Amino acid sequence: MRFLSCLALGALAFLLPGCTQPGAGGSPFETNPPIPLKRLITNSAPVELILYVDTEKYSPLNAMDYCFSASAESSETQLFNHVVLAYAYLTKDGQGYTRIELSPALRYVLENSRVFIKPLHRKGIKVLVELRSGIFSDSDEGLGAGFGTMDMAAIDVFTAELGALADKYGIDGFDFNDTGGGRNSCPPLSRNLTRFRSDRPLYPGTLFKDPEGNELGEAETESLLWREGGNNFCNFIYRANEILKDNWITDFINGAQSYSETRVLQKVIFVHATNHGNHLLSFIRNDYMPDAYSGADPKVTGNLRYVVNTTPYDNTRPHAYFLDEEQNLDVGAEADDQYVPFAIDLSDPKDADTARLWARTFLLKDPNGSQTLAANQNRYGALLFTNLRPVSEGGGNNAAHLTYFTQILFGRTTRLAGSPGAGDYKKNW
Repeated sequence: MRFLSCLALGALAFLLPGCTQPGAGGSPFETNPPIPLKRLITNSAPVELILYVDTEKYSPLNAMDYCFSASAESSETQLFNHVVLAYAYLTKDGQGYTRIELSPALRYVLENSRVFIKPLHRKGIKVLVELRSGIFSDSDEGLGAGFGTMDMAAIDVFTAELGALADKYGIDGFDFNDTGGGRNSCPPLSRNLTRFRSDRPLYPGTLFKDPEGNELGEAETESLLWREGGNNFCNFIYRANEILKDNWITDFINGAQSYSETRVLQKVIFVHATNHGNHLLSFIRNDYMPDAYSGADPKVTGNLRYVVNTTPYDNTRPHAYFLDEEQNLDVGAEADDQYVPFAIDLSDPKDADTARLWARTFLLKDPNGSQTLAANQNRYGALLFTNLRPVSEGGGNNAAHLTYFTQILFGRTTRLAGSPGAGDYKKNW
């Protein structure tokens, strides 16, 4: 039975939320307990585990089923640090403004946040919503709504809606996935470049010329447009990060003295390495000036938690990377701890040797290299898992599969939380 199969077909338009906050209640500094750090056995560096949940198929509560085995440091450490709920997407209203629309399954989960989100919060798990640029395929024109197509004025309007959604449902952040926007949200194809130049020039004429005034080729122009879209995406991330910050006034008592302090809670932002997400300008354009409209810094390192690569492991491309726009080089080594290199599909467990190879690859960019695990200092900040089934549908076998990774990375065994069967959170949808 598909998760939430009783929901009505078709997406329901997202309405700006009112004052009700089904996920709210108390300062998050006090109400959400921290999950103890998971440290690599190679160099004690912290690494987080992320669970991506297709809300049409699975319950997000499945994430609570798994923890580390008892140890001297902690009797029970929750396995997953973050749960990403899929998905919402960008659309446009009758006036041309970019809006957020929720899939029916995601809407059901969010509107029942006390059932599906608060239990995760009580375990210290942060809950994010995946926001895609649309629901179109690469062969469709789409609506022209995408993370690389909004200028700063449009970004200011849209991020207010982003903050309203986060406040209404009490979620901890967003995973921005620049996919599904169709052709109109990406650099135009060569046939469209000619049409844009001759029929309706959307860009300054100098944009398609080199410093000597010579016309750029179609490939060079498309590359330039990808980079400009990446810059727009960077400005979007900067603005979203600013509007999603929560300022909390916390009262402290120190002996006979009491005082108040404003504390800032920064919500979590992920970005998929997809389309314009592959052209973020971090570490690349160090001499690029801040945006004249907003003062935004196009570098995104301090504004997002992870760049997420949700494709399965591929030994020909073992990790996500940014491309240097001049030399086409991998420059991701400057911030490996902000990368999520590949996804582990738990619906298709591999044999132990394959799983161990993937775990080693997480530690070493070149798993066949001469470096030893003990001497290795290269690592990534998080590891992503998908398709975690409920225990009642055979998901209990996931503990053994997950142990291949947690044993190599942390020296810990993964087990079901609580007593046998306690991890089965399946509901009657």
